[in-house]
Amino acid sequence: MKHIVLIALISGIMALCGCSSEKVPAPQQQIPAITLSPADKEKLMAFQKEILSVENLTNKAIKLAVDELKNVIRGGEVSVSLPAIIDKAKTECLQAGELLAKRAIPDALPPEAKNLLVEGKTGLVVAYKAYAESFDAIRSFVADKNPMALLEYRKKNALAQEQLSIATTKLKQIMTAAGVSQ
Repeated sequence: MKHIVLIALISGIMALCGCSSEKVPAPQQQIPAITLSPADKEKLMAFQKEILSVENLTNKAIKLAVDELKNVIRGGEVSVSLPAIIDKAKTECLQAGELLAKRAIPDALPPEAKNLLVEGKTGLVVAYKAYAESFDAIRSFVADKNPMALLEYRKKNALAQEQLSIATTKLKQIMTAAGVSQ
């Protein structure tokens, strides 16, 4: 029995530390500077603050759950609070996606800038949904010690990180073009 658990843990570690499927990032699309009135710039800054607020709260829950999972993979004991931590992280991610989906994009932007903001916001929603799905895989791994669940977690987590990176890049482009501090 010890050998099976050891093989499962080694397989899990190999899955988490295995070859990266990172792609070469596409060159950033440069958008021209956007001139906004002070009121419109304030609306854009408020939009940015709302997104950052949601992102900060969710990232804390994600980090806590991932840290606990790494402890389990390294052979540590499954803490009594791990299922609660996983549930909280999943709930935070789903709530973040819902909140971001409801946020309105400021109207005063040119069409290409508005499209990038919509794409960025949509990317964040997709990223948080993928994070929530990855926590289902963690729960399955903790319950069953099935290394395939770790592979599923890794796949969903990689998708979430990729979507998050793309989305934040698009949002940063708009903020830079509009002259809004980040």
